[in-house]
Amino acid sequence: MFPSKPDLVILPFKATLAGFGTPITLERAVSLLRSRRRALVLIERTYPGAPYAIGWTLFRRTPKKYLYESQPLFRHERNARKYMRKAYAILYSLNGDDGTTYSHLHL
Repeated sequence: MFPSKPDLVILPFKATLAGFGTPITLERAVSLLRSRRRALVLIERTYPGAPYAIGWTLFRRTPKKYLYESQPLFRHERNARKYMRKAYAILYSLNGDDGTTYSHLHL
């Protein structure tokens, strides 16, 4: 039996500079996360089509919020799904029997 709410979900994100709230590009976020200034970047969950959504990544679902835990950042959802299949052996099914949410099946 699969859980009705998986722990890992693929969601769009926005990146901002800590303390400033200034949105940054995907390339800038990746370069800052790879450097020593990792603490300057805040990765926050957003919704598809949001004005500052710059890509897709994996978030861990908790009872109160979604946590970003240093997962790779992707420009397209398709690439994030491939990574999730490869790294965590989580497959998506069009039947909905794999524990994914309705919104994941119809994006």
